[in-house]
Amino acid sequence: MIVLFEISPYPTFSWSLSRHKTLTSCARKYGYEYYFSHNGWLSYNVEPYHQQVYRLKKLQSMPILFGQIVHRYIEQAINDYLQTGKAPTVEELIQLGRGQLNAAFIDSTRRLEFWRQKPNKYYMMQEIYYHGTLSPELVQDYKERLRLVFNHFLMSETFQQITSQKGSLRIGEPEQFRSMKIDDVQVFVVMDFHYYDELRDKWIIVDWKTGGESDDDRQQLALYAYYVQQKYRVSLAQIEVYNEYLLTGKRKKYSFTDIDMENILYTFQRSVLEMKKYQADIFSNEPVDIEDFEQTQEKWHCRGCNFRELCVQKYDEKLSK
Repeated sequence: MIVLFEISPYPTFSWSLSRHKTLTSCARKYGYEYYFSHNGWLSYNVEPYHQQVYRLKKLQSMPILFGQIVHRYIEQAINDYLQTGKAPTVEELIQLGRGQLNAAFIDSTRRLEFWRQKPNKYYMMQEIYYHGTLSPELVQDYKERLRLVFNHFLMSETFQQITSQKGSLRIGEPEQFRSMKIDDVQVFVVMDFHYYDELRDKWIIVDWKTGGESDDDRQQLALYAYYVQQKYRVSLAQIEVYNEYLLTGKRKKYSFTDIDMENILYTFQRSVLEMKKYQADIFSNEPVDIEDFEQTQEKWHCRGCNFRELCVQKYDEKLSK
């Protein structure tokens, strides 16, 4: 049976913490990211404007790219160990990570036209797209970070537990299946790693961090705890939540109460109401005009934004009228 992919004019409405944070930082960025990039991956029957927005959405800054690469090889290392019983060396992980960073640099500097045609198949680093180069200091910094994060991963309490208790751990489902419904809204939960410890009757949630500590960390982990609580029908007392800060090797434990769960649901509900202000049609999820997505007044957000090219174009269009 041949299943044809159905092209919808507008995206399906959903919620995630990252979506919420984007709207909080800049409604215009939220519009580009979640509405006007829609169908931009198509090569025909789509306006060039949506293709441009989608291309910019696919830009990856060095911190984001670095984090994605590290998470990919941590996940691969854990899966390989569970299947073979063999742990990688730090040098093997560094070589893999460095290879991906080099591939991203080559794509960004030599394959611009390939990326323009297929932005989901090739890398484009945000720094190179906007500035034409990477500073030597930035490159050196991230080379050093590779060794730090992979070394701290292998020495982490989480990985040590995996290697010492392999037979008594039940690993959670793959990332692509992590979503739930709240008030009939699809909620996506991008959780790094979770498992059930049979010896202690505990569900363990682990979030690998390749950057520094953030005030948002607790809220993010509260959502993960809510997801595990709902999915497995367990009490909060059976859930342990950790951040593994891979730059420093620090491990931080979080405890959550029913009040924390109420707070994350309150955040979700208020956030959904705010998002619905940008729907021209609540049934189709058609957005209002891009001009009705307000630009942030905190211009420091713009410096690291993938879409600043579009905001400059809008400003130039206004001046020319």
